[in-house]
Amino acid sequence: MAINRRNFIGGAIAAASVSPFASKMAIAAPGASPDLLPWPQGWLRKGLINAGGTHEPYIFVVRRGGQRLDVRQNSDYEQSEELIRGLHDSGVEVFHTHLYKGFGMEAEREGMEETRKAVQIAHRLGMKVDTYIQWNSMMYETFFAEEPRAANWIQRDVAGLPILLTYGYQQSFRYRPCFSNQDYLDYLKKVVRYAIVEAKTDFIHFDNFDYNAEPDSCHCDACKAGFRKRLKTKYSAAQLRERFGFERVDFVNPPQWNSSNRPEKMQIIYDPAIQEWIDYRCQTLADALEQMSDYAASLNPEVALETNPEGINGENRTWVAGIDHSRILKYTKAFWSEEEEIIGLHPDGRLVSRIRSYKLARACSNILMTYIEAPPLAFAESLAFNQTPGFVGEYPLSKITREYIEFYQRNRDRYEDAEDLANVGILRPYASLTYNNAAVQLCTVLVEQALIEAGVPFDHVFDDGLRDLAKYKVLILPNSECLSDEQIALLRSYVERGGALVAIGQAGQYDEWRRVKVAPGLIGLVDDQKPVLDYQEDVEFQVGVAWPSSRKTVGRGRVGYMPTVEYDGVLPPHKPYFAIRSEFWKRPKNWKELVKLVHWAAQDQLPIKLDGPRGMVVNYTGQPSKQRAFVHLLNYAQTVAATAKPISVGVRLPDNRQASRITVYTPGSKAEQTINFSKDGALTFFRIPRVEVYSLAMIEW
Repeated sequence: MAINRRNFIGGAIAAASVSPFASKMAIAAPGASPDLLPWPQGWLRKGLINAGGTHEPYIFVVRRGGQRLDVRQNSDYEQSEELIRGLHDSGVEVFHTHLYKGFGMEAEREGMEETRKAVQIAHRLGMKVDTYIQWNSMMYETFFAEEPRAANWIQRDVAGLPILLTYGYQQSFRYRPCFSNQDYLDYLKKVVRYAIVEAKTDFIHFDNFDYNAEPDSCHCDACKAGFRKRLKTKYSAAQLRERFGFERVDFVNPPQWNSSNRPEKMQIIYDPAIQEWIDYRCQTLADALEQMSDYAASLNPEVALETNPEGINGENRTWVAGIDHSRILKYTKAFWSEEEEIIGLHPDGRLVSRIRSYKLARACSNILMTYIEAPPLAFAESLAFNQTPGFVGEYPLSKITREYIEFYQRNRDRYEDAEDLANVGILRPYASLTYNNAAVQLCTVLVEQALIEAGVPFDHVFDDGLRDLAKYKVLILPNSECLSDEQIALLRSYVERGGALVAIGQAGQYDEWRRVKVAPGLIGLVDDQKPVLDYQEDVEFQVGVAWPSSRKTVGRGRVGYMPTVEYDGVLPPHKPYFAIRSEFWKRPKNWKELVKLVHWAAQDQLPIKLDGPRGMVVNYTGQPSKQRAFVHLLNYAQTVAATAKPISVGVRLPDNRQASRITVYTPGSKAEQTINFSKDGALTFFRIPRVEVYSLAMIEW
């Protein structure tokens, strides 16, 4: 996972006189936590338009091989005033460029100084600068020459061999550093210091933010010691006995594999040591990022961080890559997801989008960076679900990109500070998705597909979000198997206060360690859920057998139950690690029953009623302080037939306000259109004759 182009922030930075290239330079102690400092707010709220030259420095392009003979001239051009000014004149506000690739600061001295000069050019033009720093790669041929101790900083497999960053053996010069090793993190802080104090960057992008998949995980002494220490810190002696059957964990090791026991074939993870190792890998990445966040804030609290952990793409990111989004995105203001599937309504019935990743970003108060240069639908999708473009490409920008930038800038105040107005939440719990991704992720994806295509806006809710569900009329538990007693109690309290649950499949049948509950966790809320009799080893994957859903009132709340959501057709074959990628993203066979159940649970108080052709998707946002709401309409079908059909929309305004005016804005047209509307009960209805790609309707009250 490599590419990167990122952005962010601004503000004055205090100067420092320490030489950035002194290899033995002492690192200042990290300052106050960013929670206690004024974190970037101002210009980030106004959105991001980020583009660049390349993130690859000259030294890397040459060492990688296969370069053009004019590589030096091209490298100079990528940071030239001509290119930066061209981006500026195209409407780009944040210039992305390289800073540090992992060869060592001495080896990269010349390139880093060139970047410092490029930053000065961008700042002179009133632009912000986004600088690339390699998080996860040591080019050992030069790095070890500068810092001989670094041979002890690398990740090593169970046989003691160096673990490579996975770009193939023509890049076998790239070793992965170990994030359990404080010496490496202290070195990385020197790079961060140079970026902030010397180069005066506005934003730092950390690239390759992940671990290799098993069996390629680190077994060095620092990791084994750190793993055991976390177990002792996380659990009491009594809890360790409950977790492992014994309390002394001084000899518990990371998991090992052999040819007949391959990690990529393991569907269900129930071994406590493997579960805890997954947690340890997620936590070491989060802890390392927290250190960088604290250190960056101590140098300049206006500088923000961004990583590329990928978004929600159907992969089991915790198990495969050590990525728990809810842990790391608290330290960033943006993140990258390099999803390159062709978005749109495909002939086989799959509606492929990046909506899940955008919703992840919104739930974590981040901005998603992804490829939106083409087609126009990708740019429109970012406006509708990201409320800002993010990364718009490399110079020179296409005509379509420039048109959409101009549309965004002209209508920017309709996106700035806009809130998502969904009142349906979909739970995405850590334990369920980590320990049985194949079944839980598929059910979740199918539920999301049904709501996306039915015009039901929703938010993602993660484990911490269960503590505050006041926003939601309905919370959906899509086969959320593993729920702790505390989580069950929070759900019961939510229903008692008048909330509604839609539980599906085995929701609540296991505890947070995937131990089978003696009685189903949702008993009393759900009556006809079949109990699980014993633990399951790896099983042939199946969707389940459908039977009718049920409904009941519980106190002031409602609970609906569906035994399963049915995949429409023959399931695609599972690939290693059971990722539910876009080949699975179809509307479920019983989607109408699911949508009706959600409407019943919400007591018909969903905020949007959409009547349009297949492939028409809606998002609903608002700026209550400005007394206006926004309906974003996107046409994923992109066919003549779909484009020609009119779209009818019913909108429930916040606090049942009365609409006074509705105006429609469309890219490619500078003329806004005021349209008629009518009122029917709590809904305000309006009609748009056609949506070719994207239209934005603003409702004022």
